[in-house]
Amino acid sequence: MIVKAYYSGGRIDVFDTDRLVDGIPQPGNLLTNYTLDLSDVGGNGLWLRTYYHEASDAYRDEPGPTGLPVARRRDGWSFLIADGDDLERLNRLTVDGDTVLVRIAGELMDAAALSWAWECAEDLSPKAMAAYRFLLGCMAGREADVLNAMGVPAECFRAMASATGSDAPVEPRF
Repeated sequence: MIVKAYYSGGRIDVFDTDRLVDGIPQPGNLLTNYTLDLSDVGGNGLWLRTYYHEASDAYRDEPGPTGLPVARRRDGWSFLIADGDDLERLNRLTVDGDTVLVRIAGELMDAAALSWAWECAEDLSPKAMAAYRFLLGCMAGREADVLNAMGVPAECFRAMASATGSDAPVEPRF
């Protein structure tokens, strides 16, 4: 993962979680979980936290839900991405090229949340309505079968239909 912090005045900080990292502090690590919590912005800085999933022979006798051994999640480390002073000059923060935090009108805004809301409104809801109409015409079955084929729970579809002004009766999926 590449995290880039862009500051007024031209400074750019780049954080690379994939390269030049010594794995010794996290023995038996099979999977690293990175957390960048944008709700931290109002506090004492912006932190990247790591957790790792440790594989150990001691866990082999404790099968998970599918019968496979479970690698246990362990606390890793916290890394300061931007301190309080940095946050005052931060213009934009990207994760793997996607803007997740941006300054507009002097305020930092959660661009990731805005992107999610826009995608729901402008992409996923219209896509679901079009797929529903298409599949309902192709499948001579119940509406619940159509929703099941689409992978959309009935209540979720009702909410999308209501928000887009569509009148589609819906049977429960589950």
